Amino acid sequence: MPRFHGFPTLAMAALACLASAQAQAHVRLIKADPAANATVSAPRTVHLEFSEELAKKFSTFKLTGTDGKPVAVMAVLSRDARALEAMPDSRLSPGVYTVSWTAVATDDGHRTAGSYRFTVR
Repeated sequence: MPRFHGFPTLAMAALACLASAQAQAHVRLIKADPAANATVSAPRTVHLEFSEELAKKFSTFKLTGTDGKPVAVMAVLSRDARALEAMPDSRLSPGVYTVSWTAVATDDGHRTAGSYRFTVR
C-alpha cells in the first residue's frame, strides 16, 4: 500500500495558517506620528493607527518625558475608528519621550499593549 509522504508538508502548512490567524487576532500598532525612534521638531499631536477598530473606552496612550514623568495631553476625537490622537498641553521641550499604549479591539475584546520612543530636538 503506498504511503502518503505529503503529511509533514500538509501539517506544516496547517500550523502556519493557524499561527497566522492567531497573530492577526490582536490589535497591532501599524503607524505612529511621530514614528518610533524618530527625531522631530516638537509635534503638535501624537497620532497612533492600529490594525483593527478600537474600543475607544478601553484604548488609550500616555506620553512620558525623559524624566519619566507623565506629560499632560488632551485627547483629540479621531474620525478613524482605528486611531488614537492627543495634543500635548504645552510645547514639548527637547528630549526623549515615550509613548505607552493600550488598545482593545471591538470585535473580540483582546487587549494589546506596547510602547516606543521618539526624540524632540
